[in-house]
Amino acid sequence: MTGRLFDITPLEPLVEAGYILLTPNFRLARRIKAEWDGRRLANGEAVWQPLKVAPLESWLLAQWERAVSLNLAPVLTPLNPAQVLQLWQQVIAQEERQCGDYHLLRPSAAAELAGQARDSLLRWQVDMTAEGIRQSFNFDADCGTFLRWLTLFEQRLEAAGQCTPVDCIRRLAAGAAQLPTSRAALVEFDDIPPLFRSALDALCDEVREIVPAAGSGRRLAHAFTDKRGELQAVASWAAGINRQNPAATVAIVLSDVAGDRSALDYLLRREFDCLGEDYNSLPVNFSTGISLDRAPVIRDALAALAMAQRHTTVPAVVALLRSRFLHLPDADSALANRFITGLFDDGREEVESADLRYAASEVKLGDSKGLVLGQHLLAVSGLRSLRQAALPSQWVERFCEVLAIWGWPGTGPLDSLEYQQVELWYRTLDEFRGYDAVCQPLDFDGALQLLRHSCSRQISQPQTADSPVQVLGPLEAAGLAFDHLWLCGMQGNSWPTPPRPNPFIPQSLQRQLQMPHATAEREWAFSEALFRQYSRSATVLHASYCKQVGGIAELPSALLQDFPVDELGMNVVGLPEVAPLWTQQWQQRVVEQLDDDRAPPLSAQQLEAGSYSGGSGLLEDQSQCPFRAFARRRLLVEPLSTFSVALSPAERGSLLHDALFTLWGDIQDHPALLALDEAGEEQTVMRAVQAAIEGIPGGRRRLLGSAYWRLEGKRLAGLLREWLVVERQRSTFVVLQREEDITLQLAQLQIRLRVDRIDQLPDGSQVIIDYKSGTSKVQDWLGERPARPQLLLYGIAAPGCAAVLAFAQLRPRDCRFNGLGEVAAAPGIATDIPKVVKERMEADDWRSLNERWRENLERLAQAFVAGDAAVDPLAPGSCTWCGLQPLCRINIAEGRLAVETVQSGAGGGV
Repeated sequence: MTGRLFDITPLEPLVEAGYILLTPNFRLARRIKAEWDGRRLANGEAVWQPLKVAPLESWLLAQWERAVSLNLAPVLTPLNPAQVLQLWQQVIAQEERQCGDYHLLRPSAAAELAGQARDSLLRWQVDMTAEGIRQSFNFDADCGTFLRWLTLFEQRLEAAGQCTPVDCIRRLAAGAAQLPTSRAALVEFDDIPPLFRSALDALCDEVREIVPAAGSGRRLAHAFTDKRGELQAVASWAAGINRQNPAATVAIVLSDVAGDRSALDYLLRREFDCLGEDYNSLPVNFSTGISLDRAPVIRDALAALAMAQRHTTVPAVVALLRSRFLHLPDADSALANRFITGLFDDGREEVESADLRYAASEVKLGDSKGLVLGQHLLAVSGLRSLRQAALPSQWVERFCEVLAIWGWPGTGPLDSLEYQQVELWYRTLDEFRGYDAVCQPLDFDGALQLLRHSCSRQISQPQTADSPVQVLGPLEAAGLAFDHLWLCGMQGNSWPTPPRPNPFIPQSLQRQLQMPHATAEREWAFSEALFRQYSRSATVLHASYCKQVGGIAELPSALLQDFPVDELGMNVVGLPEVAPLWTQQWQQRVVEQLDDDRAPPLSAQQLEAGSYSGGSGLLEDQSQCPFRAFARRRLLVEPLSTFSVALSPAERGSLLHDALFTLWGDIQDHPALLALDEAGEEQTVMRAVQAAIEGIPGGRRRLLGSAYWRLEGKRLAGLLREWLVVERQRSTFVVLQREEDITLQLAQLQIRLRVDRIDQLPDGSQVIIDYKSGTSKVQDWLGERPARPQLLLYGIAAPGCAAVLAFAQLRPRDCRFNGLGEVAAAPGIATDIPKVVKERMEADDWRSLNERWRENLERLAQAFVAGDAAVDPLAPGSCTWCGLQPLCRINIAEGRLAVETVQSGAGGGV
């Protein structure tokens, strides 16, 4: 049996006697035909009669078509499954509107279940006109609702002269007696619905069921601690078998194909060394593909079409710019990066198409203006046909016109798989035209949604030659023969699967007729029959399960109770989760460490030209982490902004600064503040709030809405009132400057500063104030690397003038001053310098403290000029809002250091 997936020797006498071979599925039919043709070629034959083999349902449908062509059955238009599903969705939506008693959260899922329910009732020949049957449906609310849907569905079919595939088989009975009879052989069947059985009996004068010989292969059971260990063992096993005997046929059956396929694909490629240049040389066939809408070339086509809708999202635009299947030659340019940054800075995840067109057309950088993206969006917006309802067949031409504007599928060559996916796309468009039979004219959004659904139902399966290793689903492996077969995921909670009765058919009726998935007994019988097929199909049958799934202990399936343990006398395969070769290479590695934390120093020309960005934030970045300063101020790298349905913290801070600017422009000094009565204070506060909100760009205000701004104004006004209470507690002062711009020369750096506020005391000394909407503390000024050096820079910019440096902390229910100085100008201003600085700095008084600050700040400035770019965060919190971790890779570096430290401690130093 080596090298063959089906032994056709027992079937040859039946074929020669004129029997047609009927199988449960297309896969087995194709395999039998391939084996038959291979045997004819091996015998030296050049021409032979094609083998009569087909899936049972397909053969019955062919007989119906034959009956119609002979006028033995009424002429009806058969609907394909996608059209049937669409008709169900329309019927359900119609009945939902008419009834008004319920609202479905997932109408498409209800349509799927309703279609399955009707098919099951027809396959099990349930007479839905019988009064007793209808009463049993009306006893249950869901079943009664389905009964109303069913009535509408039948009416729609009859009015349009249409039928479903199962209807075609049901109507065979009328003309079956006049059709030529056949002789049929049923191959690898365990269960046949009564409708199909009666149709077979009517069409065939002889039906033989082929009973395969009982298998006598070897069976082994294995247990693993987790899913990855199981898949790793399976991949290693398959590669080992293939190396020992390349002609041997190997099958891997995945219980959870969708969940395990990607992981197994990677592990198999690693075992077969197909992760690099030999990526397409993997000797493995995966029987199940991916849905067409997930294929990159089709995904991008659908994304391009979606750009014609009224709204889109910023992530969708970014994904579109990354596509290699669209004509976007400037997608990787600095101009495109500026455009993307602008989209994120707006703070809106959803963006209107008109705004997107304008932004893409008007974005500027130097002499460059506008992206090709903007040209495409403008051209698509000019297609008037997209704003007119049309039938699906008409939408196909319009979709193709839009994709032509985008240049899809691109100018680059497509590989074999992409070419097949594009071909499948065009076949899907041809099938999409068929929706004319069940759809009214659709608008653009409805047509695109229907096209997405059509693509999601199409499976993209690469057309490749047979490989020695097959990865299959549980049903696909049934009936095929292999030298080695491994069943994965044999947990007790999935084999057999729990019963899943259809909610639209009374459970008593499902149990009585033993419909699929109706009872635990039915599922056990089905799984047991499937296991018998596996057992007789493989020379060696392996079955494995995980002891834990998602941290929950699992037991093996009861179907494995007769499986012996493996030859090692253990039920756990002791394979390492890391490949032995990789482990060996890791242990023998030689690590060379290169400290590359110095950037080129700033040249005199760069210093003169000011080719670095930032004011006080530059030195704050240098203090928090030298690499952050290098990346942000010299490389100009900034993390993208986050989306928010409200103002960001930075925007709220700016709003507060603007309100305080206006507020103190009106009040001006402490006596005027004390003179304000309640009404005067309220007018002053509301005027400041209004001025701050009016300073927000109009587009931003319209986006958030008037209700939001009323709430924000109320919050801001309350905060200003709280702050005025704190200000009244101070001694006399005059507001000297607001938002004053100053320039400071520090170690060859010209640093531009903007002071929030400068107050003058009666003795002429100054209080420099920095507004903070978050927490603040003077400890951030201490040490050789002060965490918040902004106020310190203000102080040394005018030496001898500043008697106090203070944070003005404006937080709801926590408004206060935090500062240091020569005089206690306000509550919260400390004057005992030695007590505050303690051992963190050498300073006995205010003057010496300012000198230490200048020395520390000059040292930071010199380090920046010299190119100090070490990844050296000041504290763990320095990385919290940095956003540069993908660039500095601090987490990777820390992980490597931890591993090497452990190994060094264990005697395995690097």
